[in-house]
Amino acid sequence: MDVVTSEPLRGAPVAKAIKADVRAAIAKAAEQGLAAPHLVNVIAGRSAPSLAYLDAIDRTAAKLGVRTSRVELPGDASEAQIVAAIEQAGSSSDVHGLMVQFPLPAGVSRAAVVDAVPLAKDVDGLSAAALGQVFAGRRMHVGPATAAAVVELLMSDERCMPRGKHVVIAGRSLVVGRPLAAMLSAGGGVDADATVTLCHRHTPDLAAHTRIADIVVIATGVRGLLKPEMVKTGATVIDVGIHEVTRADGSVGLVGDVDPAVGEVAGLLTPVPGGVGPVTNAVLMRHVTAAAYPGAVAEAW
Repeated sequence: MDVVTSEPLRGAPVAKAIKADVRAAIAKAAEQGLAAPHLVNVIAGRSAPSLAYLDAIDRTAAKLGVRTSRVELPGDASEAQIVAAIEQAGSSSDVHGLMVQFPLPAGVSRAAVVDAVPLAKDVDGLSAAALGQVFAGRRMHVGPATAAAVVELLMSDERCMPRGKHVVIAGRSLVVGRPLAAMLSAGGGVDADATVTLCHRHTPDLAAHTRIADIVVIATGVRGLLKPEMVKTGATVIDVGIHEVTRADGSVGLVGDVDPAVGEVAGLLTPVPGGVGPVTNAVLMRHVTAAAYPGAVAEAW
């Protein structure tokens, strides 16, 4: 096997460009007397990872001029209570974007909760209506932000533009895998035009697919699943996974679904952290801004 030292496909430059668009749109809207975009997060319970994620969103939003607030419910909130909170927030003209944080309390239907979010305010893109827009090939601000971030990364560098390439996606979640397959195979205004293979836990031989891919996107939630022998020399690898690990010195770090040794084979590789994550947060801010000022910023998946 040829040895290649991969180049990092970092998210920071892509996120910076998206944030610049958002900041400019908000400034222009302010000159016209329009209120700042307002994102509301609904959370039931006090899951530490969820709260940390919300804190990160709040910090990013504050830097861009996006307002954020939270509706905090008890950890044993019923489905009816959560849906009522969503409907109340969603009915307010002051709210432009609305998200629900997971996990939900035991017995609460995820589908019922996400489908209670109005389509025009579903900036997380998880409702059936929002996903329907994605699968219909319509470029709206309602697609899942993580999947959209992967598209942004690939479209940002001539070396990994998806058009005409074979993309293998490992993981078929509604947050990443399935909507991403629709986005990357789309033509029209998106111009991704890739040939896409979608793999999952019942795919008999994942390596047989990833070894022939020009681009591999892995979002399985399995740490280190993608090994170097599973990757074609020079291929682009997008690692969506994120796992906490305790280092030998007791500090906590983050790793992905890709074995670090893949860096000796891949041409471009997203780091964890620093790859998909920063772009996801920036895309979310663009979704909120696009919901507040339709047409003011570039439409995004």
